[in-house]
Amino acid sequence: MDTKKSLEKQLEQLGQAVSRDDAFVANVMARINAVEPGRIKQNNKLLFRSFIMNRFTKFAAAAVIIIAVIFSINIIDRSVPAAFGIEQVIAAYNTISFLHVKQFKPNQEEPMEFWIKCDKQGRIRNARFYQPEHIQPEDGAKVVTWTPESAEIWFKRKNSYLILQAKRIEGWMTSLLEQAQPKLVMKKLLEDQNAGTVDIDIQKPQEKQKPVTIIATYKTSPKREIYYIDQATDLITHIEFYRIENNQNVLDSTTEFYDYNTSIDEKIFSIKDEVPKDVTLIDQLNQLIGIPQGNMTDEQAAAETVRQFFQALIDKDYKKAGSIFSGVSEEKAKEYFSRLNVTAIISIGTPTPYPLCGPHSFRVPCELEITGPDDKKTTWTPYGPFTRSGDDERHPDRWIIHGGI
Repeated sequence: MDTKKSLEKQLEQLGQAVSRDDAFVANVMARINAVEPGRIKQNNKLLFRSFIMNRFTKFAAAAVIIIAVIFSINIIDRSVPAAFGIEQVIAAYNTISFLHVKQFKPNQEEPMEFWIKCDKQGRIRNARFYQPEHIQPEDGAKVVTWTPESAEIWFKRKNSYLILQAKRIEGWMTSLLEQAQPKLVMKKLLEDQNAGTVDIDIQKPQEKQKPVTIIATYKTSPKREIYYIDQATDLITHIEFYRIENNQNVLDSTTEFYDYNTSIDEKIFSIKDEVPKDVTLIDQLNQLIGIPQGNMTDEQAAAETVRQFFQALIDKDYKKAGSIFSGVSEEKAKEYFSRLNVTAIISIGTPTPYPLCGPHSFRVPCELEITGPDDKKTTWTPYGPFTRSGDDERHPDRWIIHGGI
């Protein structure tokens, strides 16, 4: 018996076994007919046709389905890839440990830039952030490094270098990094899709060298995001963020991703070897800064901070003066204030709130006696000084003088 007749006989026997269940046969045939055109292999189509056209039509059709289910015959062409989805992109990031990101805005030359290192669980362990001057002109360009243990900020224009541990820095950095970390971005997009707040259009070109695009159009706000995915790696190459005005896409920003899993030198996550030698170090991590508030009101603490600062200058105690003046070093405090030569406090006025510098910030008017090189005494009324508490979040009751005096 040749192969074809043997197969037909087996199919007839199997078909007879299910012939009494018309509902089963109808259900299975409906599923076969629902398969996408092009996914059934051509040779299997011919096999179906030969069976269906013979006298065992009903039996053969049912039997073919049974064989397909039990023995996994290649009715469906398994070489055709599954539909591309957001979950596929999220899964691709499970092995990513290093990431380099740039965020561009139209008509701005310098981008914001991130370097990120994650642990095996995908949590951010180290980060570096460069913010160009146009983001916060009052601060100028700055470099920030962050770990869960500490943060460093280099204010380039101000030539100052701040070391601290502050939750506000952690929250700020984490927020920025979450906006730039592809896995988290895609998870948020998937959540929005499941919540029904965004329409997703996924376009996968036949050409493997061209990117897949995921177009997300939000229902709750006039914005659209386009994600470009490399087909070889399932990783995002860049994201374009648009606002929709008069049914037109207007580009707000572009985020580009580089150097996936390229090893990053650990030195990049510390600024100390990059800052100039004459930089003003403000160490709020390894020393206790300012003075304690104790039982004083905010106004009393602000006035007392100013009094102790100027008394330290009178006593030539530049270590204490530096500690009160944001935590600068003794050397820098001496450099800043020794020429001033404060010799007496004439008066300290009533502090007034100065919300521009925070919720616990005050301006404290005062008059000071200054002695010149010729021993001539003059009265000086500074514009400030400005005081506040909370810079050291580990000791939020400590008051300092910040900025100029």
